[in-house]
Amino acid sequence: MKRSITALSLIILSAAALCQQPVKINLLEVFDKVPAPPKTVKEAYDKCGCATPNRTGDCTADSLFKGLMDYLAKVQLDISTPATGTQGDLMRKMQDPAFQEKMKTMSEDEKMKLAMQIQAENAAMVSGPMKPEPQAVIAVMIQLGTLNETNGRSMQNLSSEVQAEAKHKQEVEAKQNSVDEWETAEIKKLPIINQGGESGGEPDPKAVYSVKMNAFKKHFAIVEEDLARTGKSWEEQRVKSKQLFSPYEQGLEKIHYGDDAKNKMTKTNLSSGQTLMIGSIRNLIGVSQTAYNDAAGWYDRYVLFQKQNQQ
Repeated sequence: MKRSITALSLIILSAAALCQQPVKINLLEVFDKVPAPPKTVKEAYDKCGCATPNRTGDCTADSLFKGLMDYLAKVQLDISTPATGTQGDLMRKMQDPAFQEKMKTMSEDEKMKLAMQIQAENAAMVSGPMKPEPQAVIAVMIQLGTLNETNGRSMQNLSSEVQAEAKHKQEVEAKQNSVDEWETAEIKKLPIINQGGESGGEPDPKAVYSVKMNAFKKHFAIVEEDLARTGKSWEEQRVKSKQLFSPYEQGLEKIHYGDDAKNKMTKTNLSSGQTLMIGSIRNLIGVSQTAYNDAAGWYDRYVLFQKQNQQ
C-alpha cells in the first residue's frame, strides 16, 4: 500500500506542476506595498500595536504583515490551480481537506484508478508536437531565463551572505552585552543607603533608575543604528528586485499573462517567474518583519520597566 500511496503522491505533484499558469495580476506593484523596516524602536512599538489596552501575547509585527502574506498565499494558490478545465477541477478536489481524508481510506484499486486518471490528464496536456510560439511570448521566455540565471547566482552566494549576517548579528549582540556590563558596573559604584538588614543595604532607587534609563538609551541607539543599516540594504534590494522583474512583468502583460502562448508547457514555465517574484516579496517581508519584532521588543521592555517603577 505504501508504494501505491507514494506513486499517487508523485503523480499528484506532477499534475500540480503542469497545472501552473500565470495569474492576471501585476505583482511588480506589490513590492511597493511591503512596509519598510522601522527607523526607531518607538515606531516599531506603535505600528506593532503593542500599546493596545489589555494586550495579551508577545509584542510582534504579525498583524502588520498578515494581510499581505495571506494575499501572496492566495496568488500562489491561483497560479497552481487553473480557474477552469478538468485539471483545475481535479487540483481543487485534491486540495479539499475532506477529499484528502477520504484518500486515506481508499482501497488499492481506488488509488490506482485515481492515479491512472491523473496520468491520462497529464498525457493529454503534453501530447502532440509543440506549436511555434509568437515572438512576444519567446521574448518573455528569454526574460524568464535571465531571472533564473540571476536567481541561480543568488543561491550560490547565499551561504556567504548568511555567514556575513550571522557575524553582524554577533557584533550587535556584543554591543548590547557591553551596555549590560556598563549598567551593572555603574550600579555597583552607587553609594549604599539604608544600611543594615539582611541585604546589607541598597543604593538609592532613584540613582538606580537613572542608570537603567541611560542604559535603555544606549540600547536604543545600538538598535536604531542597526535599523538604519537594515533599512538602507532593504530599500536597495527592493529597488533592485523591481528593476530585475520589470521587463518580465511588462512582457507578461503584453502576452495577456500567458493567454497568447500556444502550448500548455509554455504557460507552466511562464508562471515560474511569478513564483520567483512572490519569493522575492516574501524575502522583503521577512527582513522587515524581523526588524519590527526586534525593535518593538526593546521598547516593550522599556515600557514594562516604566510601569514597574510607577507602582
